[in-house]
Amino acid sequence: MKKLICFDLDGTLTQHSSWEAFNDLLGIMPEDDQRLFGLYKEGNLDYKDWIIELMRLYKENNAVTKHDIELMAENIALRPEAQAAVDAAKAKGYHVIMLSGSIDVVARNVAERLAIAEWFTPNKAVFNEHDELIDIEQMGHERDAKILLLQEFCLKNDYELSEVIAVGDGGNDMGIFKVAKGVLLGKNKELASLAWKQIQNLSELEALL
Repeated sequence: MKKLICFDLDGTLTQHSSWEAFNDLLGIMPEDDQRLFGLYKEGNLDYKDWIIELMRLYKENNAVTKHDIELMAENIALRPEAQAAVDAAKAKGYHVIMLSGSIDVVARNVAERLAIAEWFTPNKAVFNEHDELIDIEQMGHERDAKILLLQEFCLKNDYELSEVIAVGDGGNDMGIFKVAKGVLLGKNKELASLAWKQIQNLSELEALL
């Protein structure tokens, strides 16, 4: 059987959230970020409007270019054991992909740093003729979009979705954990009941493969 492993990005391959670094770059105050997240979590703001409101706040600050975002992405700290985990999966015959809820500029950078050839994200940064960020195109809620992207990849490449190993740590991995072999990194209570296996460090992953 063909073997596929899918890694989340934020908090799984990286030490911290790339969205926090992205918001900081664009001048979003932590209190504004928390306010919007609170409205979303309470059901008073849907995902699309959340992104729209973030972009409105971004545009109130100085213009940020694609180069600025690339430099920010380059400085996002990876987990010390991330490269070894990716290499171990490859050595055991797994096709390795990354499926992230971050924006494409960040996902591309992290994937290249870890030598992951194929990566996918539902969020695409849009730039004007001066390479200044003007919008973020998104497929919808990250949780729904990520499972859709994985389903499409499996169908196109003849992988059995139920046999895919998916390594993640956050709520937007919930849909994937319901249909694949989810490996929970950490102690997320939402994912714990859906996880196939649970680990505290990526160095524990090799023994499961």
